[in-house]
Amino acid sequence: MYSYIKRTYIISLCFPLLLAGNVIFAQGDSLVWSDEFEGSEVNMDNWSFQIGDGTSEGIPGWGNNELEYYRAENATVDSGYLIITAKKENYGGKNYTSARLRTIHKADFLYGKFKARIKLPRGQGMWPAFWMLPTDQFYGGWAASGEIDIMEAVNIPTEIHGTIHYGGEWPENVKSGAGYTGGGTDFSEDFHIYTFEWRPTELKWYVDGNLFSTKTSWWSSGGDYPAPFDKPFHLIVNLAVGGNWPGAPDESTEFPQSLFIDWIRVYQLEDTTGIENSDDLKVLSNRFVLDQNYPNPYNSRTIISYQLKTKSAVTLTIYNLAGREVKKLINAQQNAGKHSVSFDATNFASGIYFYKLKAGSFEQSRKMILLR
Repeated sequence: MYSYIKRTYIISLCFPLLLAGNVIFAQGDSLVWSDEFEGSEVNMDNWSFQIGDGTSEGIPGWGNNELEYYRAENATVDSGYLIITAKKENYGGKNYTSARLRTIHKADFLYGKFKARIKLPRGQGMWPAFWMLPTDQFYGGWAASGEIDIMEAVNIPTEIHGTIHYGGEWPENVKSGAGYTGGGTDFSEDFHIYTFEWRPTELKWYVDGNLFSTKTSWWSSGGDYPAPFDKPFHLIVNLAVGGNWPGAPDESTEFPQSLFIDWIRVYQLEDTTGIENSDDLKVLSNRFVLDQNYPNPYNSRTIISYQLKTKSAVTLTIYNLAGREVKKLINAQQNAGKHSVSFDATNFASGIYFYKLKAGSFEQSRKMILLR
């Protein structure tokens, strides 16, 4: 008997929210990822640093004419807070330093509720942000593959901004968003909770539970709606100094300035605006299986069972974690009732996959993990 049977584990789960890296599985509107910033240093299982002024990534000034040089040393964990500190100091040819952290390839997300409790800095030239970028440029360069700004503020933070960037590649990009003032609140005086809800065709922004923006319309030159916001994104937190939006610090700006983050939490949303639990299309099960009819012990196939309420043509598309299509099957018209589809998964590498099963105007999504 081949020993490979003991080394192959199969996990299946419906996925309003998709995680990479350390994967935590949950169902319903429940916590699936968080950083409470306990201990005395940044948890590198969750985060990686972006260092420098953006030149090494081909975007000097980080694409915004920012004035800081990002360093890991400017991000500390103390007393239960992540503290990102902007300093006026010469380093790397810049007059200011700060920090920028991201979760790319450690926690990448597709849909969900994103919450953070944050206290903002203040002063001319300050630009704190809690935001998201696509993990893979699936639809093309910025901003054809999208950008989601959950929370941004500049200078004296009396207005919070929530924005999406989309459309074509720069300079054909566009944006839409809204602001929240909270009746004249200075968001640097205390902690506030910033929330973003991401569903396939609906985006919502909240401050302290107050809804201030809803978006249901966007586009990408690289794909059909709901592109580009239908692929995995990762989280970013940073404190920029200067740039096109806030302008440069002046004599009134006091340094150092710090961005305090108490916690960041990500939840799986219970509802997915029609993608799950449709009576017209119901996924009954999905699984990777070893096909022992093949001599090669690593040959495998996947079987997906589903039920149709009415006669319909079915399309099944498989994606890898980066959002790239790896297989597509189109079946002819099928009568109402239970069906199943099976296909060869021999060349699938170990890892996370997800698929969309469509029948007419209805679709359902699922995640599958193949670990050899």
